[in-house]
Amino acid sequence: MRWIHGLVLLAVTGACSVEDTVAILPGTDRAGYCASGAPIRLVEDGATGREICGGLLASRVFSRALCACGELVVSAPSALDAFQGSLGPGSSGGAGASVGANGGVQLTSELKVSGSLQAGDTGLALGAGLLSVQGELRDAGRLQGASSTVRVGGDAWVAGDVELQELTVGGVLSQPVERRLTVAQPPPRVRREPVGPFAPPCSCDAPEDVGAYVKNHVAAHHNADIGLAVDALADFSGDAALELPCGRFYLTRIHGPGALLLRVTGRAALFVDGDVDVGGLDVQLDEGAELDLLVAGGVSARGPVRMGSPGFPSRLRVYVAGAFDLDAGDPWNTLPESSELAGNFYLPRAPLDLSRRVELSGAVFARRVAASAGLFIHYDLDVLGLGDRCAD
Repeated sequence: MRWIHGLVLLAVTGACSVEDTVAILPGTDRAGYCASGAPIRLVEDGATGREICGGLLASRVFSRALCACGELVVSAPSALDAFQGSLGPGSSGGAGASVGANGGVQLTSELKVSGSLQAGDTGLALGAGLLSVQGELRDAGRLQGASSTVRVGGDAWVAGDVELQELTVGGVLSQPVERRLTVAQPPPRVRREPVGPFAPPCSCDAPEDVGAYVKNHVAAHHNADIGLAVDALADFSGDAALELPCGRFYLTRIHGPGALLLRVTGRAALFVDGDVDVGGLDVQLDEGAELDLLVAGGVSARGPVRMGSPGFPSRLRVYVAGAFDLDAGDPWNTLPESSELAGNFYLPRAPLDLSRRVELSGAVFARRVAASAGLFIHYDLDVLGLGDRCAD
């Protein structure tokens, strides 16, 4: 493995502390950028220079553990739970991991959701199995599964017909008077009233323009401070490694047949103007480090992919404008068993067809999600509080 030429590998005076965050300041003054103590700000509008706090962007995009612009298809036992990384490992297995699917949910196995569940107009089509929702259920369509059981801890709103073997609702079931309620034992509290319309659970009609964010930082970076050429990883051979201290960095693309080790030692943002196409990828965050990775193209790898820290997934935010294929040799196995993902992944144009068991710490926002061998997501609630660090 070789380190990219000119890269500063030792600690840099004035780098961000654990309590510091990255702030965009006029020019390319990295010392001021890291020492200001203000949250990271991304240029949202290149014409006007309008900025957005990175914490607000993350808390907005990753408000649910799982969001699908299209359908969510689950055909093997799956579960989503929540924890709070800042409280340590003892907080795992808790409530608060919510799910949204603009195109509805198809379920032929067991799915446990420790937060709320919202489905679009096509509703929930359930085969023989169990759907357990610890929070609220909002269903803009039908709730159908003649041999299925649905258990909802809070209130439930269903705009269409209900046909189930068993339905338990801890709160109130609201359903239009003209819709059928076919269940052996109806819930004790049923309110016949109009339901919806609901706003889509996932903001897909106007997705975040990841490519624009990248273009807005072509000149607003600190590459010169660490001797990093913008094309340093455009065509690397063998294995390579890149270390990023506190700062904002820009690359034209990342491309090479070997594996890339990306080590982050401070509060960093990395903008990639093209694709990330590598043999393998290992993203390591030192204690207290954070990374916003924005890719204007797609991300693909032919070998093992390891990203982030399972105990602190809120510290890694990945925004990808194009495809997301972590097993480029086999498109039906997008997330191979050798991959370990701990972060928040915004993939609005990427369908995820998961034919192997996947366990991920963090959150996923994708075009479509199909899990045929089990999907287990451990949502870090700390991502919801990232916006609290932003100034008004």
